[in-house]
Amino acid sequence: MFQIFQSLFSLFRRDNDVPLAPPRDSESTMAPSANTLAGVNALLPSETASGHNISHNISTDNVNNVPTNNINPSNRNASRHTARSSRLENLKQVLNVLRAYVLTFGRPSSRLEMRAVIGAIVANLATVTIENQQLEQFMDEAIAAFDSLGMEASLVDVTSQMLAEQVAVWLQEQEATVGNVLSAYLQQFAPDDADWPMANLVKLAQTIVATLNDGSLSKSGGRALVERVVSAFDLDKALSQWVAPEWVGLAQRVASYMEKGELQSELHSVAWAYIQRFQSILSPQLIEQIIHTGPMNVSPAELLSGDLTDFSQMLYYKFQLLAADPVVTKSHEAIAADVKRAIVQLKARQGPDLDVTTGVLTGELEISSSLTGAVGSGDT
Repeated sequence: MFQIFQSLFSLFRRDNDVPLAPPRDSESTMAPSANTLAGVNALLPSETASGHNISHNISTDNVNNVPTNNINPSNRNASRHTARSSRLENLKQVLNVLRAYVLTFGRPSSRLEMRAVIGAIVANLATVTIENQQLEQFMDEAIAAFDSLGMEASLVDVTSQMLAEQVAVWLQEQEATVGNVLSAYLQQFAPDDADWPMANLVKLAQTIVATLNDGSLSKSGGRALVERVVSAFDLDKALSQWVAPEWVGLAQRVASYMEKGELQSELHSVAWAYIQRFQSILSPQLIEQIIHTGPMNVSPAELLSGDLTDFSQMLYYKFQLLAADPVVTKSHEAIAADVKRAIVQLKARQGPDLDVTTGVLTGELEISSSLTGAVGSGDT
């Protein structure tokens, strides 16, 4: 089953040589085309639409701290100048496409949608590289610059216009994909007596987006996507339209995660306690360790994929989409403190030959860090 999902996910990577075309009205009731499947590459594994990589495995604490005391001040200043120049160039390119988008499709109706469009532009520009944890701040800067500089329609060139149209299609395809998986879930896996008030529908949409997202979708983009899907939701249509087997396969994974709703709530409470006390967010790796060895233990065999990595990644991204703060109990605060203490102890024992993938036991928890993940904190 895991191999089936791996092959399914590979269909979602965009081929940059394939021209994009807006989806036809009839496509929502047809099997997903190659372009439709490719168009949600920002939601699924490892590459963005532009083909450039974004660091997704964000570690909670910088285990591999690099001493900076011996860095030459002139080198540091040169590095800062280069970073500033790069940031300004990124901003210029994004603004050009944003102007073209607003001229063609109108200004997004809300600030959240505006941020989602900017995130989509970044994902579709091969020449723009922004660290994932800096993307939300970059959006603020882009909106402020856009409002200050105005439209300047004469600055919109043919390339910017084409990219703006690509971004519009990209956003439409994301919404169509989440809608198709939602329909497949409701038809095949939802309990017969399930009620679907707005709150329940939002939770389901959040789980779907988090399941499909590989980290290239920004927090604002994910929240805007959930809002669009929920606002356009029609229960009768969702239950009656035909959905392709590909969507059913993805919905099956969503169903396995939805069954762990109570576990998700507890882990969210732990993650929120950690944020409140230590001002940083639990990484996917630490979430997985808590699931493996903590008091909320769940067997990997209980999940469809047979391991907890995908589940912990889904939770990490879903936690970014949750607007309401969970209730934090004393036991959850204790778990958060155990996690922090284990990380501090790991740093204290750090040496040149330290294998940071080796777990550290503390109480009921074993904490470790992944060498493959980027270090630093993510969006809180």
